[in-house]
Amino acid sequence: MTFNAISATLTTRTPLHIGTGRDTATSDDLLRRDASGRLLIPGTALAGALRGIATRLAPRLGSELCAALKNEDSKPCNCWVCQLFGTVNLPDEDQDERGPGYGEAKLPPAHAANLLIYDAVLASQPTLSIRDGVGIDRVTGAAARRERSKFDLEVVPAGEQFVLRIEITGMLDDNARYLLAATLAEWKAGRGAVGGRISRGLGAFTLINVHFIHRDLNNPTELMQFLRAKSPWDLKTGDATWLDTTVVTARQNVHPITVATAHTSVARSWASAEFTLEAKGPFLTHDLAQAGRSGFDHAPVKTRYTLDAPPVLPGSSLRGTLRSHAERIARTIATFEASRSKDSETYFKQHCPACNPLTTKTEDEIASCNSFIKAKISKHERDQLERQGADDKLCLACRLFGSTWNGSRLRIEDAPLKAGTPLQIKVLDFLAIDRFTGGGRDSAKFDAVVLWRPQFSVRILLENPEPWELGWLALVLRDLHEQRIAVGFGRSKGFGQCHITDPSVTIGLLHENDFPAPAPTDHNKAIAIQSATQRLLAAARGNSGVYQTILYRPELQTDWLMLANGWVEAFNRQIKDHCRPDAFELQHDSYFGTVDALYKLQEPA
Repeated sequence: MTFNAISATLTTRTPLHIGTGRDTATSDDLLRRDASGRLLIPGTALAGALRGIATRLAPRLGSELCAALKNEDSKPCNCWVCQLFGTVNLPDEDQDERGPGYGEAKLPPAHAANLLIYDAVLASQPTLSIRDGVGIDRVTGAAARRERSKFDLEVVPAGEQFVLRIEITGMLDDNARYLLAATLAEWKAGRGAVGGRISRGLGAFTLINVHFIHRDLNNPTELMQFLRAKSPWDLKTGDATWLDTTVVTARQNVHPITVATAHTSVARSWASAEFTLEAKGPFLTHDLAQAGRSGFDHAPVKTRYTLDAPPVLPGSSLRGTLRSHAERIARTIATFEASRSKDSETYFKQHCPACNPLTTKTEDEIASCNSFIKAKISKHERDQLERQGADDKLCLACRLFGSTWNGSRLRIEDAPLKAGTPLQIKVLDFLAIDRFTGGGRDSAKFDAVVLWRPQFSVRILLENPEPWELGWLALVLRDLHEQRIAVGFGRSKGFGQCHITDPSVTIGLLHENDFPAPAPTDHNKAIAIQSATQRLLAAARGNSGVYQTILYRPELQTDWLMLANGWVEAFNRQIKDHCRPDAFELQHDSYFGTVDALYKLQEPA
C-alpha cells in the first residue's frame, strides 16, 4: 500500500473572488468561507479548473476526445481525463453493462476519480476589499444608468497564499501522470485562474513549491512516520523536481491535431502580450470605498485598504475600454462596407459585427446577442447552445470578448503599479460653472486624488487565437499606444491619456502546425507570410509547460510586421464575411440616417 499526494502553494497574482451568491449591505456577493470563518477555494472549483485544462490538453497527448466535448450525455467515457477526475456521464440506471444498446461494443464502465482535491484554505486573515464594477453605455460612453449595471464583489487581495493538497487515491499509468503534470505546469507557468470574473482580471494565480510525496506504507518505519505525522502531506521530504521532469517527457508526447481530435476547444496555442501602460498626465480609476475612507470625492483603486497600499488598474476597467473601442472599429468597417451597398441601412442591420451587450430588448439600437437568443430561440435550442456553444449565433465582439452564453478566451489581468517606479499623487479641485451667470455654481464643488503619470504592468492572454482576433487586438492596442483611447475616470477632463512602452509578445504552440498564421487570398502575400512564419519557427525558442514558445525579438521585426499586417487583413475579411442569422437582424440602429448624413463616406483616393 502506498500514499501519493501533491502539495503546493497557490499565490494570487490578482484579487480573487469565489462567490457564495449571498449579498449584504456592503457587497453584492460575499466570499466563500468554511464553518470557522476561514477563507477558502473549494476543492470543486479547483477540480473544475484543472479538469477544464486537462480536457483541452489530453487529445494533444494521445487521448481520445472526452465525451463532454462530443456532447454524448448518456455515454460514460474512458478518456484519460475521466480516468483522472472521474466519469461525468453515467449510464442510465435501468441499463446494466450488458443491457440494450450496448451489444458487442460494450461501453466502458463508469468509475470514480483517482484524484482527491481538498479545499485550499487561506491560513492568514488579510484585509479584504470591495471591487466595484459598472457597465458603460455604448452610445454615450458614460455609466449605463438605464440598464442599472452597477455591482460590487468582495475579493481577496493579490499576494495571498492558499495551501493546495491533491491526494492520488488510485494507480495512475504513465499517460495519466503526464496529463496531470502538463495540467499543473499550466498553473506553474502563471496561466491558471479560478473563481468569478476571470476574464475581467480576477482570479489569476501562480503555482509554487510543488512537491510530490510518496510513502511506502508497507515499510514499517515509513508507516509509523506517516501515522505519527499530523499532516503527512505537509512533509517537506517530497520530490520537488517531479513536475519539471515529468513535463519534459510529456512535451515529447505531443501529437499534431488529427481529424479525430479536431475540436474548437482542444488546446492549440496561446498568445500573450505584456507591456507597461504609462499615463501621460493625470490618471484616476475611481473607487467609492477609497474615496469614503480618504475624505475626497474621488480616489484611485488600491490593492488593499491601507494608506501605503499601491494603486492598481483593474482588469475590468481596461477590458471594458478595449472592448468598447474594438466594437467601434468593427462597426466603422461595417459602416464603410454598408455605404457601398444599394441599401446601406439594411446591409448594416444584417452584418453588424458588434452588439451592445448591455441592452435587453431586440428592438433596442444595436441589440445584444443575448436578447436575441432569449427572444428568438426556444428553450430546447437554448439548452443545446449551453452544451455546444453559441458561436454561430454571436456577433464577433461576443466571440472574442465573451458573453453570457460563451465564456471568453481573452483574459486581461489587473495591472499593478510597475515595480520600482515612484508613486506621485496630486490633489485637484473642480468647480462646475453656472451656464447662465458664467460664475461658479453653488454646491457643485468637488475634488479628487489623482495619480500623476503612473506606470502599470499589463498582462493579456488569449487562448487558441484566430488570425482575425489577433488582427483586431493589434488595431486596438495600436490606438491605445497612439493615445486614441483614454483609460479610467475623467476622460472628458483630459485624464487617462496613455501610451505603451516595453512591449513583449509571446506565442505558445503545442506543435508547429498550430501557429496562427494568416491565409491571405493574394498568392504572393501568402508565400511571403509562409516564409516569415518558417523563419520565426526556426528561430531560437523556449518552453513553457508542454508548449513551445516564440518570443518577439527586434531582429525579426520585419517578419512580425508582415504577420501583423496579415492578421489585420484577416480581420477585415472576417468583418466582410460576417452575416447575422436571419432571426438576429437588427430592427433599429443608431448609425444610418444620422451619422452618414453628417459624414459622407468616400473611397480613399
